[in-house]
Amino acid sequence: MKSLRIAVQMDPIEKMIVNHDTSLALMVEAQSRGHEIWWFTPNDVFYDTGVVKARARQVSVSLNEAKHFEPLATVVRPVDDFDVVLVRQDPPFDMGYVSNTYLLELVKTLVINPPVGIRNISEKMSILHFPELTPITWVGRDIDALEAFAKRFDQVVLKILFMMGGEGVIKLSASDADFKAKASVFIAAAGREPILAQEFLPAVSGGDKRVFVLNGEPFAALKRLPKAGDFRANLAVGGQAAAGELDDDDRAIAAAVAPLLKREGIVFAGLDVIAGKLIEINVTSPTLAQELKRLSGLDLPKAFWDRVEALF
Repeated sequence: MKSLRIAVQMDPIEKMIVNHDTSLALMVEAQSRGHEIWWFTPNDVFYDTGVVKARARQVSVSLNEAKHFEPLATVVRPVDDFDVVLVRQDPPFDMGYVSNTYLLELVKTLVINPPVGIRNISEKMSILHFPELTPITWVGRDIDALEAFAKRFDQVVLKILFMMGGEGVIKLSASDADFKAKASVFIAAAGREPILAQEFLPAVSGGDKRVFVLNGEPFAALKRLPKAGDFRANLAVGGQAAAGELDDDDRAIAAAVAPLLKREGIVFAGLDVIAGKLIEINVTSPTLAQELKRLSGLDLPKAFWDRVEALF
């Protein structure tokens, strides 16, 4: 296998949480295979007279918490000079995120996940293509329609569409006297965007599951357990990772979603599942690879690069 020049478009490298960051784990694995490692942020990407360029930084990386990277060089170069570009910056999926995908769409090099696929697969709304697999769901801004939907259930969960890590997620009951007031404030906070509401699944108290998918095939699963007093299992809000296994529901969900992922060229996705129900399809910067390896011994970065290298 020839050495590849790999660039990771991501958040600033200084802010990485070394024992958690999936992007860092992917970079370390690629480096161990003899590939060049570079990084840049979306703000470092620009279009100049027909060419998409980036102010890129070559680094040596490690999982050493005391010093996880060493800068080697900084160069402005065409993005097409890289063999592979990994899109790994975190949401919010705002117009800045979208505008960057328009720039990356112009390059000829291999971009993972592809910019068009990232745009087309809204992480929370793409589940609407699979209503038979999801909790009962509502999307919109009409407060009276939302209240009518919420009255069908003991409790509902409201979500802002383009956040991450459990941000912008609350639980309400339509029987509460202040339901409309709270829901109206929540909708206003979303700006001009619709919000998503779902029936609350009490089974989340026992955790949700992240199903890792590579090239449309389920690779592994990891459980996430919410902290006491919270219904959100995201690690960013205090949830804890635990060993998990793929079950028949996970495989059925992955098989149903696979045609969409393959059509959009998605190499690495994370499906969020609660009690056999699909909650979210993560394609921007799926995480938890380090937790998976620690708890299950399964090496997702290795499997990822095996698949990417097979393309060259």
